[in-house]
Amino acid sequence: MKPKVCVPVRAKRSLDLIPMIREAEESGADLIEVRLDYLDDIEGIERVVEEASIPLIATNRLHTQGGFKPQDEEERVKTLIKAAEAGFDYVDIEFCVDGIEGITSKLKSLGVKPIVSFHDFNKTPSLGEMESLVRSEVSAGAEVCKLVTTARTFSDNLSCLLLVSKLGCEVNLVCFAMGRYGVISRVLSPIFGGYFTYASLREGLETAPGQIAISTLKEIYRRLGVED
Repeated sequence: MKPKVCVPVRAKRSLDLIPMIREAEESGADLIEVRLDYLDDIEGIERVVEEASIPLIATNRLHTQGGFKPQDEEERVKTLIKAAEAGFDYVDIEFCVDGIEGITSKLKSLGVKPIVSFHDFNKTPSLGEMESLVRSEVSAGAEVCKLVTTARTFSDNLSCLLLVSKLGCEVNLVCFAMGRYGVISRVLSPIFGGYFTYASLREGLETAPGQIAISTLKEIYRRLGVED
């Protein structure tokens, strides 16, 4: 199965997102993540949705988990609901958020697929711990489970790949490791059963450590024989 790639885009003005979305589509992206925590004019997201021809993910990342700025938590969640109402296909919500089950239920009622995400910025937990986290995300209402760790050694990639290989046939699972040691898992995760992986629009536009440009990733997939 062809690996799916999500490209994150970020801008202060919603209108500036539109050419980025078109570039991502032309580069072969399968999904686009819009980082709402960078956006100053949330009112313009309906136009963004209208201009996109592939599925959109709304992410308004917590500041403590790599978000661009501190936000009032109630307003941050409201912004995600607004994105759902505007027509986004997916909404990413952190597993640690209070009342997560109610939020995922609300998103589903709006016809949106909740991505329940967990990030570990320090390490890669054991395979058993990660499997338990994924099952907890499912219980919280996830239609897509996202578990992103930090690789301290190359062997940490194996834990992520074993997890997607084991659970990828049961749940829609995004799992890989961040950092320079984690690039292998970013590339191979969707080949081993991951739902999709992330790649930057261009070099220099990375939104997380270890992210590589979509042009580079697509070339790797072509050389591996999994991309036309």
